Amino acid sequence: MAQQDILSTLRKLISGMDESLVIFDQNGKILHASFELEKLLNKESIVGTTIFEHLTYEHERIEHFLSDLNTSRYMDLQVVLKRAGGVFSARMRMAAWKVDEKDYLVLGSLVDATHIERRRRDLLRKTLTIELLSKSKKIRSGKLHDAIYEILEMSSKAAGVTRVNAWLFDDSHEHIECIGNYDTRVGKMIPQESLPVIEMPTYFMLFETEKIILATNAQTSPYTSELNDAYLVPNGIVSIMDIPLRSEGSIIGVICFEQVKQTRVWSLNDQKFGLIAAQMVSLAVETYKRKVAQHELEAALRQQKRLLIETNHRIVNNLKITASLLNIQVSKARDSYHKNLMLDSVNRVQSILSLHEMLTENSKNLRISLNQYVNRLVQSLRESLSFPQKQLQLLTSIDSCEVKSSLAMSIGVIINEAVLNSYKHAFGENEIGVIRIDFQMKGPKGVLEISDNGKGIKENRELAGSGIEIIRGMVEHLNGNLDIDGTNGMKICVSFSLR
Repeated sequence: MAQQDILSTLRKLISGMDESLVIFDQNGKILHASFELEKLLNKESIVGTTIFEHLTYEHERIEHFLSDLNTSRYMDLQVVLKRAGGVFSARMRMAAWKVDEKDYLVLGSLVDATHIERRRRDLLRKTLTIELLSKSKKIRSGKLHDAIYEILEMSSKAAGVTRVNAWLFDDSHEHIECIGNYDTRVGKMIPQESLPVIEMPTYFMLFETEKIILATNAQTSPYTSELNDAYLVPNGIVSIMDIPLRSEGSIIGVICFEQVKQTRVWSLNDQKFGLIAAQMVSLAVETYKRKVAQHELEAALRQQKRLLIETNHRIVNNLKITASLLNIQVSKARDSYHKNLMLDSVNRVQSILSLHEMLTENSKNLRISLNQYVNRLVQSLRESLSFPQKQLQLLTSIDSCEVKSSLAMSIGVIINEAVLNSYKHAFGENEIGVIRIDFQMKGPKGVLEISDNGKGIKENRELAGSGIEIIRGMVEHLNGNLDIDGTNGMKICVSFSLR
């Protein structure tokens, strides 16, 4: 088929196509161009010119393609075309037909890639903004004003809108208050009054059903026109994209992207970016509230510690007064029975007093050194039990560890009762005796052993007495185990969890 016949056929084929098409020969000479292509190039006629005259570069690749049509008859590449007033990027696809032994015709299709490049840059800008916001220290610092400023400023630039603002409902949900309103025209935050929810029921009802509220013409939209008098018209807002802010499943506010004085069609990329910006604002608000709650808890804890210190101080004073009064009663006792009763009471008070004195001295910590506490308690017992008719030694071997004050008190009561029991029952008058107090840590458990080298016990009924009952009660309180052996002196062994 002759070249003119093929050319005529191709012209008929493409005449009804609404695309930018061109037909040229193997030398690049343009034989036919569609109206859409001449419109794209902003030229009346390009027939008779060469394809190379309309390119800024890529000449060599196209020349190579045209010189080797025997090998390859299709090519797809990105080119930059000349246009009256400038240049633009385009995608060019070419297919060649052999019309005789040496001649070819090439059909080319050109698509303006300007909008594609614009979308690519827009997507890249939004992606970089999201990456920067995701790494923002301000959002995670709990400083809400700084975080909101950063989010709104960067979001307005990335989305290319006039204003971006964020709003939160008040506690009663009667008003929605602006926490930040960034205006790109002045490059800073500007004040914005709160809005009454009751006057805009349709708009706020959308929050319950829609993820995004879009309006190209917000002033005429049935969903947003009720904002006209109070908000849209005074601020010259034409187009809006509003995304509800959610926290723990509840709607707490809204972030608004606003175009002033001209319409804006919100793309899918705009909507996706808006959703991520809303999540960033929600994160900033949640972090701020969490920081506030943390500071309140810390303040309450400090107040609690101050009250605890004061309480311990008063307990110490009251216990000292109680011990002094009991000592007075000891000196007034007329017989040894009542005197011993009073001494038992004094020693019990002293064991509790020692603990509270340590808590007062170590006010910053509710855990105390068991070694220090037991040694202080034992020293108090030495002083109260130093009578000439009984020469006793109190020896201690305590592993170093810190325990809760409640656990220390129970241990102290057990030691006090066991030592008093040995003092009263294990030795006769003028008898030299030894009472040992040992404590060992065995993994998560502690083992307390109080033993003496006295006469021991022969029958279980000899274990009866208030002291032993108190020890049993303390062991039960600790969820521990109690073992008493009286075959060779007296040995009381208590094991319990240190946790």
